[in-house]
Amino acid sequence: MKNYLKIAVCVILSLILLVTAFGCTTEPGGKPSNETAAPEATPTEEPTATPDPDPDVMRDDPIDAPYAAAFTVSKTFSKNMVVQRGERIRVWGWADESENGKKVSGEFMGMFAEALVEDGEWVITFKAKLEANANLGNSMRIYTDTQEVVFDDVLVGDVYFVIGQSNCAYPMQTHWSYIEKDDEERVAMKFVDKTLPIRINYNSWTVPLGNKRGTTDLTKDIKAKTSWRVANASSISNFSAIGYLFAYNYVKLTEGKVPVGMIEIDGNGMPLSHFLPNEIAEKHHTDTWSESKGYYVGTGVNASTARYMYNEYMHPFDRMAIAGILWYQGESDLQDSEASRYAAAYCDFMDYLRERHNMVNKDFPVYFVEFPSEYRQPAGYKGKETWAFMDFGKIRGIMGSMVTMRKNFFQVMSGDLWSDTEFWNSLHPNCKYEQALRAAKIACAYNGEGNITMDNASGPIIESVTYSADGKTATLKYKNVGDGLKTVDGSEFVTGYSIVTGKNQIGAKARGLITGKDTVEVQFDSEMKGIAYFVVTTYFFGKEMNLCNSAGIPAGSFLLNRE
Repeated sequence: MKNYLKIAVCVILSLILLVTAFGCTTEPGGKPSNETAAPEATPTEEPTATPDPDPDVMRDDPIDAPYAAAFTVSKTFSKNMVVQRGERIRVWGWADESENGKKVSGEFMGMFAEALVEDGEWVITFKAKLEANANLGNSMRIYTDTQEVVFDDVLVGDVYFVIGQSNCAYPMQTHWSYIEKDDEERVAMKFVDKTLPIRINYNSWTVPLGNKRGTTDLTKDIKAKTSWRVANASSISNFSAIGYLFAYNYVKLTEGKVPVGMIEIDGNGMPLSHFLPNEIAEKHHTDTWSESKGYYVGTGVNASTARYMYNEYMHPFDRMAIAGILWYQGESDLQDSEASRYAAAYCDFMDYLRERHNMVNKDFPVYFVEFPSEYRQPAGYKGKETWAFMDFGKIRGIMGSMVTMRKNFFQVMSGDLWSDTEFWNSLHPNCKYEQALRAAKIACAYNGEGNITMDNASGPIIESVTYSADGKTATLKYKNVGDGLKTVDGSEFVTGYSIVTGKNQIGAKARGLITGKDTVEVQFDSEMKGIAYFVVTTYFFGKEMNLCNSAGIPAGSFLLNRE
């Protein structure tokens, strides 16, 4: 009898497996069918991405609900977009409140998912984590039984925000004006390759100043007429130079295997308070409400209003999965009151973004650009233009210290990239290509791509500082030293240090000695309240400062108060 039972169980299990494998398929509309669909042919020249190996993640079960009669999709999505590899991809939009409880469906690269309309909004989550795919022809379809929206040529790769003020806004056309027309290395206009898998999305200053400027109001969707575009010579002309050149170098370093999408959000001359969301601005008291003006007023250079850049331009991308952030801002926060709170406010801001954007990689990297050297008006200057100079050495150092405050914060060294002491408009030096290349190499090292390591992408980064009992000796420990720290000029002493005399107060120059592979010792004749490096605006690597790693890349700036 036992043998008969075993045979019966085996037969039943076999039947269940056969029914599961062949008895039910899904039609394009996501509806169950009893017919077996014929397999579709896949062109061999355009292979699709390798999906998550778990088939349960690829196709959700259909929701038992009627379809919404009408819906809209956020304009942050469009044809030619890039979606983030290795992440849960969320697509969202809206419908009339009368559609609550009804559903919207979505399909992309073998994935199927649905969402209910709740409070007039819907969010579809494709759960599979896709690998990079630079092939054209992959379309995303969002639909109901009466409406369909299709986005063609969607690439799977890395999506970055490039955020900042004027040095971020500095466009490719300005970059082109400073380089030779045959400069292929720095990407002169005629060498722009539109076939590279680079896509751009500009969402800054697309509308006149509106009533959301300086308020807590959140903009629901982008107002730009165009969303994602193919990066060609015409489309990138007014796009962020450092943003495009970062993408260009990353794609080149990864041999075109990883598409890159850049979302530019910038505001000329704007301090940090303009980029902060409401709760972070309130936590750090970066602005105050003006009853007479009827909006929040920030502090710092050009800080007539606050919160505008986040609430108006960043918020519409709120749930978009990203690879990281490239940040070039801080010049307008050079004054003590802004500089002293910058690091804490910025770190909390990045925590806020990390929590909202990604479902898998919550600690995505942040690459912030170190301000390059800047020079005062030389003696005998007779130019007609007003000489541009801002003493941002202190805020440079404070920003550099953020690498000790959060995981996956990376400083893009610039102390060796601009040496023209007679460039009158030195607030915007033309070293964006070099900064972008260094940032792209650091990103490759972080992602483990391009055969690049952090030791040959980044310079030495401060890791910790310890003091002797009397406070007269500071021992500095660095990372990213390669085979070991050295001075680029072969000098016995390390130059470029400054003593901190009080909280964020820069005092006398100091020299150090390399005492180990990754350590420098600085001694002073009185107690130090902290230590700083490259906080004098006019310093240049190889002259006033000389510390580097075995690859010759300069050490990053910092300003660390003694606790």
